Amino acid sequence: MRLENRQWALGLQSLPFFRQVADVRGKETFHQPLMTCQSSYCRVCGGTELVLVKPSNLGSPLTSDSFAITDSHYGVTAAIYRCANCDFLQCSDLPQVLQFYETLEDSGYEVGRRERGLQARGILKVAQRLQSRGRLLDIGAGSGILVEQAAQMGYQAEGVEPSAWLHKMARRRELPVHLGTFPHPAAVGKFDLITLIDVLEHVPDPLDLLRNIAKQLSESGVALVVTPDVGSVAACILRWRWWHFRVAHIGYFNRQNLILALNLAGLEPVFVRRPSWYFTADYLWTRVHRYLPPLLRFAPPLFLSNLVLPINLRDSWLIACRRKTSANTPINTTVKAAS
Repeated sequence: MRLENRQWALGLQSLPFFRQVADVRGKETFHQPLMTCQSSYCRVCGGTELVLVKPSNLGSPLTSDSFAITDSHYGVTAAIYRCANCDFLQCSDLPQVLQFYETLEDSGYEVGRRERGLQARGILKVAQRLQSRGRLLDIGAGSGILVEQAAQMGYQAEGVEPSAWLHKMARRRELPVHLGTFPHPAAVGKFDLITLIDVLEHVPDPLDLLRNIAKQLSESGVALVVTPDVGSVAACILRWRWWHFRVAHIGYFNRQNLILALNLAGLEPVFVRRPSWYFTADYLWTRVHRYLPPLLRFAPPLFLSNLVLPINLRDSWLIACRRKTSANTPINTTVKAAS
């Protein structure tokens, strides 16, 4: 049995990582301002038994900078609780986070526009296998990178973004990105393709978001969901130092509870993939150095900024799904890298 499948069979609760409150290097002291869970239920299955698996180590009050897309403070999170029923991990003690996204500015995000464009195009090529044309809505559109790529590929594309600054960046490029959250009064009617790329882990009510997506899908519409996989090999090796453990992520899915959430929202998965990402070599250099002692960290050579690399770390899921009907195609559980 492959390692990934063995993890599903055992369940996350059997992995020592999810039972120990410790940093992988054993050098960080966690600061826990709230010891009780303010949310008494699981945001996926509704279970009422939530177990504290990682106390908060937030060292200062939260600001919009804490939620930067390019944040590299790996392992810094609010308190994380595990649902004893479905293993979903959630930051129940955080207040409503929308205010931080509304005032978010992240110049580093725009610096990586070229690589992010390649990433968006790769994801859209996967979507084209099921829905090659029609109306497209990108939720959490940022500065409109995926919207821009989708328009070039023939979709009637628009997006929704809560950050006023990112919305401004999109409008400067004359991209149809609406300021606000989904559902949005300007994004009306049915859509043939709705993309939710690295957004689900940021929201306090993932089921509500997925249900609203299901409502606005056309009869043959496809929803494409990408989110980190907390059950991946990378997450189990790095433990609380995994690069997806950061302030902005307040919900952590594995394959099983992600599919459970989709089903509960009225969405039926059609296929599952491991998505690829694109990074400049200097970006990877800098991020890898975050795991080294300060004395061993060096600035990257200048030429690395011109080298773009496709990377598949196999620690995220890409799931395409349709609204539930009796005629839907059964899920293809074969895991392949998205091209």
